[in-house]
Amino acid sequence: MDNITHSLVGVALADLAMGRRGTKAQRPLFVGGGIIAANLPDLDVAYSWITPPPIGYLLHHRGHTHTVLGLAALALVLVFAYRLLPSVRGMRVSGHVRFWLLIAIGLASHLALDSLNSYGVHPFYPIDNEWYFGDAVFILEPSLWLGLVPAAAWNGRTRAAPLAAALAMALLLCTIALTREVPLDSVAGLAIGAVFLAWITRRLSPPVRAAAALAVFLMIVAGFVGTSRLARGAVVEALSPELRGQLVDVILSPNPSSPLCWSVIAVELREADGAYVLWRGTLSLQPAWKAPTGCASHKFLGPRAARIVGDGRLALRDVVHQPLQRLRALADRDCWVRAWLRFGRAPVVEGNSLFDLRFSERPGREFTAMRLTAREGCPPYVPNWGMPRADLLR
Repeated sequence: MDNITHSLVGVALADLAMGRRGTKAQRPLFVGGGIIAANLPDLDVAYSWITPPPIGYLLHHRGHTHTVLGLAALALVLVFAYRLLPSVRGMRVSGHVRFWLLIAIGLASHLALDSLNSYGVHPFYPIDNEWYFGDAVFILEPSLWLGLVPAAAWNGRTRAAPLAAALAMALLLCTIALTREVPLDSVAGLAIGAVFLAWITRRLSPPVRAAAALAVFLMIVAGFVGTSRLARGAVVEALSPELRGQLVDVILSPNPSSPLCWSVIAVELREADGAYVLWRGTLSLQPAWKAPTGCASHKFLGPRAARIVGDGRLALRDVVHQPLQRLRALADRDCWVRAWLRFGRAPVVEGNSLFDLRFSERPGREFTAMRLTAREGCPPYVPNWGMPRADLLR
């Protein structure tokens, strides 16, 4: 999840933890603690250089600091760091309880939110080194800010805070609208929703307002999770007549603020043919309202013609056939490929390059590509994550 969302959740958790007993002087301490705890697991980016690119970023980001054990270690670091502050040492017992609960929940919120998208996490390592993919929420989802921004603005307790928050929200929405990743009607809906929530929560106390914002946040997340299950079923139904082998995975990502539209990659294993097939396209849960070819994720893939399947719900843009033996041979003889396969969920070998189809939809945003050239030795410090596509390598 993006750091804006993590930070806003940290602020709301801080206001909730302060409760009615918290003072204006304590708020910077609680808000700072909430923001730091909600973002600290991304510290792993700072040491991703210990393994050469692209392996370092792929395997160390969302790595050890994104596990339950890693969160416990980060919590201990924060406990020792904050104990050095006189303002923390001078708290009453109830203040200590609320502050340390804030730190614990803020850290846990990061892992929970990161588990919701198609990038994945492996929270139970070293007991379980498998990846878990939520496939439910886009990594930068503006609708999650809907209740959090007004709550942070009103709880700022200064006259300038609501105006500053409104300007920041307007700037973010305008920037998103210019990228065309979110339709203008969705941007307008988000703006109207934020103004409405700001108006109806203006007279609430800070902790109640924060609780209401978090409740709206959780309802939106639950809506995406439920819609993801519907999208998965729709993809399986639409592709069933096309399949000649076993469907081993369906990778989903909703369009930002457009829960009717979903980016889709389905992975089919054709063992008898010695191949695996990646079906990529865009799904619309309600094609009568919005055709899949009208979804933002379809438009970003360029003007290539699409084949409509599944009663008009799924627009297929690419059907990528890959030889199984080639992938297995690369995994057997090349330790760099084996390391890469501890991340890759939709592997494609094209020319002299290996990349993950999940992240190749936007020109210039491909960060998973690795050249298949002879190298001396193996990449150092490769964590023992499970291989998402072990089902193709057996």
